[in-house]
Amino acid sequence: MDENWDLYKQTLTYNVATGPYQCLTTPWWIRARHKVYEPRHRCELEALNCGQDVFARIQADILAAESSIDIVTWGFDPGMVLVRNGLTENGLRYGDLLKQVASCTDKPVTVRLLLWHDDLMSHGKMKNNPGYYGGRFPTIGASAGYLSESHEKYNVAWFDDVRANKFPNIILRVREVPLQYKNTALAGEIYDIKVTGWLGTLYPTHHQKMVLIDYELPSRAVGYVMGHNSTTDFWDTAAHSFNDPLRETLYRKNPIETDLVSQLHAVVDDANDYFWEQTMPPERPRVSRKAERTNRFHREHAFTAKPYQDVSLRMQGPILYDLNHNFCQGWADSFVPNSAFMQALWMTPPGVMVAPLVKVAEAVLKLDSEVCPRLPTTDAAFIARREKVAWNAFKRAKGQHSAQLMRTQPMYGEKGIKECYANLTRRVQHYMFIQNQYVQYEAWATQLKKCVANLRAFGAGYTKPIYLFILTSTPETSGMDLPTYAVAKKLGQSHTMPVEHKEVEEKAKKRKAAMPITPNGLARQGINVVMGSLWTCKASPKSAADYEEIYIHAKVAIVDDAAFTIGSANLSVRSMALDSELNVLSQAQDVAYGLRTALFKQCTDDFGPSQFGDMESTFDKWLTLSKNNHVAMKMGQQLRGQLVQFHVNRKPGSPVM
Repeated sequence: MDENWDLYKQTLTYNVATGPYQCLTTPWWIRARHKVYEPRHRCELEALNCGQDVFARIQADILAAESSIDIVTWGFDPGMVLVRNGLTENGLRYGDLLKQVASCTDKPVTVRLLLWHDDLMSHGKMKNNPGYYGGRFPTIGASAGYLSESHEKYNVAWFDDVRANKFPNIILRVREVPLQYKNTALAGEIYDIKVTGWLGTLYPTHHQKMVLIDYELPSRAVGYVMGHNSTTDFWDTAAHSFNDPLRETLYRKNPIETDLVSQLHAVVDDANDYFWEQTMPPERPRVSRKAERTNRFHREHAFTAKPYQDVSLRMQGPILYDLNHNFCQGWADSFVPNSAFMQALWMTPPGVMVAPLVKVAEAVLKLDSEVCPRLPTTDAAFIARREKVAWNAFKRAKGQHSAQLMRTQPMYGEKGIKECYANLTRRVQHYMFIQNQYVQYEAWATQLKKCVANLRAFGAGYTKPIYLFILTSTPETSGMDLPTYAVAKKLGQSHTMPVEHKEVEEKAKKRKAAMPITPNGLARQGINVVMGSLWTCKASPKSAADYEEIYIHAKVAIVDDAAFTIGSANLSVRSMALDSELNVLSQAQDVAYGLRTALFKQCTDDFGPSQFGDMESTFDKWLTLSKNNHVAMKMGQQLRGQLVQFHVNRKPGSPVM
């Protein structure tokens, strides 16, 4: 991760944030040999924790829009309710919100929605746009569960209406990452995947999440760079309550009645209705058999969506100039959804061998270019109009924050987010906090150890220990266990994954591998690590079923209360190199500190030290709390806070990317 380290030669720099004199400032802003966005100043940034706050602000900003709404997202669920008034679906659906502002008779707003979309095979796995292909794939969030019948039918109708141009001011575009960029993007990256994992590299994704409102009205313009996907299972409160009914009710089995048995039931219901109308007095109440079956289905298959932890960033100021560039570039690379494309892919056989699958993928790309119409000239005109808006038109009179937009963008050879993590790691002098869905980038763990060794090397004279706080989810598949273990092993956390740990110990005894480093051994090198996950439970847990993992989807890193990054990028090979991603880097110290204390308080019920305070006692508290809660889960006892020691005790699967 040090391919750009020589670009950071430091000189005396004037910094208005530190007083009216020359000083040596920390070079947080990324530099790379490929083109990167410049840091932007006079901005206003606000970190928003969890879906309840994020989506409420987005709804308010959309309702206040006067000109345009630009949305880029990995997944879109039109039936999602953004502000929930006591009940999951008691509020305005995202799709209806966009219809409302786009159909306003006084000032109709142009809504541009850009989705990642490859084909049915990828959608059958990811299910990121529920309803887009009709009712055949009604689940959301990978294997999260099935939406209700009413929610799914709303989504299907919404996508049908938008694609049929029934709402002319809602413009839907889709895009893909062409396979031709895969090998270049992965060049120089270290990863270990088998055949099944290799197939996943055939589907690089557009994983960016952003919203940009009223760009051509700079004094009103507002934008978001998000960890959150715009799907209903990402809505949650910061409390992450066990089985919170405000989260969506999902189903383990498809509630959409399409099978033969259901059709026979419908015929019988019609016959019973006719019989009842012909033979029974009108005043006698009729019992609906469908209602009985629906209630029984709900009792047997319904469950509450799992808790989701995520963070997004609301922004105003010149950073929006670069956010618009990212949007317009993506829009120019997009195409109009086409039914022939969908129908052709519907008939594409999945194949059983690697070579046929490659040929299918290549045929898909060729088919796409032949049958999917590209952007009309009106889109080129809108992009050209926006290019005339100057970046300094967005300066905020009270803006005290600076920020830099960064991307992973294989189509343009960019690995800016990888460079961000490399440089944050170079600059750490006290602590680094990471909350990330995947902590699977072994190169970063190697970089951390190298940077701390350089800091403590003879001549540098730095002896203060570095405290590393890592929060991540249990890998969602066993194929992700070994990439996670590769990081855990380097950071003295091998014991948290006992199956892999035991195997390495046995190899070490046979002199076929080195013994994994222990936490104490790593501490002697100057790095103290606590690695945890987040969990919630019932008020009085009695069994394992009364505990629920809080799925960490956030992509946050904070260093020394001085700088932070928020966005869509995971700490994995895919996000650092293969998928398109979008993050923001900032040295806004008040935002960094506020976010750190909010996240610390949320998971441990303790804000941690005051700004730039010593982390030693906080680290010890985290270590003790995570271990105590791990024991509490085994004993069926109440958790204190949400922090539990990271633990995965299963046989790892074949590595995937």
